[in-house]
Formats: sequence, structure tokens, C-alpha cells
Amino acid sequence: MGKKIYIDQVNATYKPASLVEFMGNPLIEALESDCSPMEYAKKLLVLPLYDESEREKTFQTRLHALQRIALIHIPTNEDTYIINSLRRCLYWGYVGRNPMSFDTIEQVLKGNNIEVTDSLKRYLRSFHAPIYGFPIIGVSGVGKTTSIDNVLSLQPQVINHTCYRNEPFETMQLVWLKVDCPSDGTPKNLCVSIIRSVDAALGTDYSNTLIKNRMSTDALLVTVCQLLQSLHLGVLLIDDLQNLRSSKSNASKELSSFIISLSNSLKIPIIMIGTPKILTLLKSEFQIAKRVLGEGEIRMMPMQNNTKEWNLFLTSLWKYQFTQKVVPLTEEIKDVFFDECSGIPFLATILYKLVQEYAIASFKETFSVADLHHIAAEKLGITAKMKEDLQNGIDVDLGYLHDLWKVQQI
Repeated sequence: MGKKIYIDQVNATYKPASLVEFMGNPLIEALESDCSPMEYAKKLLVLPLYDESEREKTFQTRLHALQRIALIHIPTNEDTYIINSLRRCLYWGYVGRNPMSFDTIEQVLKGNNIEVTDSLKRYLRSFHAPIYGFPIIGVSGVGKTTSIDNVLSLQPQVINHTCYRNEPFETMQLVWLKVDCPSDGTPKNLCVSIIRSVDAALGTDYSNTLIKNRMSTDALLVTVCQLLQSLHLGVLLIDDLQNLRSSKSNASKELSSFIISLSNSLKIPIIMIGTPKILTLLKSEFQIAKRVLGEGEIRMMPMQNNTKEWNLFLTSLWKYQFTQKVVPLTEEIKDVFFDECSGIPFLATILYKLVQEYAIASFKETFSVADLHHIAAEKLGITAKMKEDLQNGIDVDLGYLHDLWKVQQI
């Protein structure tokens, strides 16, 4: 089939490498340049369009406009940790998989005025970088997926190479691949998910050409490894890893072993994403823990009340107000949002959307503290126990609340 070109496919442009280990490696030099923390924060900030005049638009137009609230993303400290750890995984994961000859590497080193001594040659030729990843852990709804997807968006997923240092180098580089852990916890379905994700990124049809009926797990592992190695995959992200704890015990053990085999065969960093349930897995499976804890774990916790982070989020959120009457963000309202949403940004955006829907649909065109409490009790259904669990970092399944993003008839 013809190959589709997606917006996140770019042609390689090579930048000067910062470390000796990175020089002469097109897979590293083609990556996006590093930024300062402030520059990353600006790039990760997502603020949809808004104009004050939209308050005067029609009833239905304003209800539609409320959906923009779902797109808001205010970068947190965790976002910075994720992007820095991810880039270290990418760079050092590619060090041991440089496709260039040592002659090319040596030319690049000399071009950077680096003396290529026998000691340096031995070091570079015998280099075996540790294959480290890291886990991202947080309760459902805390913003893991949004943060990760925004971080990944800063790096094109696919880079097309044609020539490097006047040498032909025609290859495709798959920088990152994000897949969901299968709900049944089977290695076969993880392989299928990986191959389908490759197809989505490249516009290819490997799902039909590589996946055969009655293929053994070992055969699938070989097939996936060959595919990902040919594409120079930089890092593999596995989301919803808590599904392992929900699957049958045998399937859970099989997939754990399969992930270890995948990591050993590919020599590619693996980033595991899930709720606190995956801590049990990491503690029980030493080989997995060793692979994914090299960069340290990143825990995404609910925000705390009256902090700079929480206040910045609410202030940014409050700009997107579509009621005809202005409702100021008071300290009392801030406290209500924290009490009702337990410091979870996702819940706060839902509550803010729903209370405005109520205000617009009821023709009140404003809302009060009492309205916030009423909508939270009626629409969110968060019990006192759930709030306590969220504040204590205990896993709570908030997935069903995503349905509340649909425009409701109030």
C-alpha cells in the first residue's frame, strides 16, 4: 500500500552533539535540541483560543465552546521531570546503537578538535550504555496521559534520513512509540498493539503482513524485535500497566517475562505508565524494576491547596468563562474547587465545564458557591472516601468521568 505522510514525520537535520559519546551518531544528532526548563514550560503550555466577546454568542455556540476547557494544559514540575528523563533515555539508548562505522565517528570527532587517542577508541568501541527507563505513576485522572502526550509532541515521532556526512544513509527512525498494555495481559496482544501503533505512525500495513494466525509468542517476539530494530526505535512507552494486576495471574507473569525479553532483545529503554497498582509489580519483578528504575520513578500526585501550582492552574482555567455575567475567582471558590476536586486538575475542568453548562442552560448566566457544591454532588458523585484516597495517593478509578465531557442536556 502507499505510505501516508503524517505531520509528525520530518526529514533529518543534524545538530552538533554536546558530548563525545553522542558525536557521529545521526540518530542522536537528528533529535530536537535541548531547551532550558523555562523554554520547555512555554512549549508545553496549551491555552485554547478565547475572546471576551464570546460571552454574547448564542446558547448552543457557548455550550460547544465549553469543550475547549478540556484542552487546557498548564505544565507542572512533573512535566519537566518527564521530558528531561525521556531525553536522557533517548540519547543514551542510541549511544550503543550507532549505525555509523567507526571511521565516520572518528572523522566527526576530529572535526570537533577532539584527539582520538587509543584510550578513547577503546572506550567508544567497547561502550555498552545501560538500558534505563523509568516509571510514571499516578492515580487515574491526575493528568499522566495529558502530560506524556504533550511531552512527546515536542519531538517528531518519525525522522526520515537520506544522507549523513556525505554518506548514503537511507533509513526511517521511529523516535518513540506509545502503546497500551492489553487488558487481558497477554504477550500476543501487546505485540499486536505495538505493530498497530507502528502502522498508525508510519501509515504502513504491517498488521496484515506480519501477524499470522497461530503464531507462537516466541515468533511474535522475534517479529516485533526485528521490526522495531529496523526502525531504530528510540524509546517504548507502555501505558495502563496496571492492567497486569487485573489480568489472570499466569497472564500477568507471562507478560512481565515478555517485557523483560523485549527489553533484553531490543536494548531499548522502556517507560512504564500506570496507577499505584504497578508498584506491586515493580516490587515483585526485580528484572523489570531494574530496567525501568534507572532514571528514578516519577510520581504524579494531586495538587495541594493554596500552592502556586494550584492557584496558577485555577487562574488559567478561569479565563475560559462563557456565562454572560462575570463570576470572579474568589478565595472561597478556590477552596470549593479544591474540596470538591481533591487537587485533581481533570476533575476541576469537569466541574468548571458542568457548572457553566448549568448556568447557561438554566438562563441564570451566573453561578455561585452553592451551585458548585450542587453540581459536584449531582454530577461528579465523588464520595468522601474517594476524596480521602485521592489525597493519600491511593488509586481511584476516575475513568468513567470522561463521559461527562459530552455536552449534557440539563
